[in-house]
Amino acid sequence: MLALCAYYEGTVPKNQQAFDQYIEDVHLPLVAKYPRLRALRYLKGVPRDGVAPKYYLSFELFFDSLEDFQFAVKSEERNRAVEDAKKFAAQFDGEIHHVMYDVKDIPVAGNSV
Repeated sequence: MLALCAYYEGTVPKNQQAFDQYIEDVHLPLVAKYPRLRALRYLKGVPRDGVAPKYYLSFELFFDSLEDFQFAVKSEERNRAVEDAKKFAAQFDGEIHHVMYDVKDIPVAGNSV
């Protein structure tokens, strides 16, 4: 499995609630339409010990293979999502990093509470 991750390093200086709502209600539904996308995960940074997170948010897009990812990259659905990202990018103060990973799931022991 292959993962493409987008890390938003920085902050949203104004109207975080509107920014977050746009990401959840408009942008992520566009990304979710990518062809051959296996899974999509949205991670929102939370303060730890009173310190703001380094990464405001992250998206993880999962594909079965590099070929599936390359197919999605050439799609009209991705083009629409890229154009949409330009609408909210100015509200984000920081850098966006894209990283590709080869994913290996590791079994974990079941937890019973």
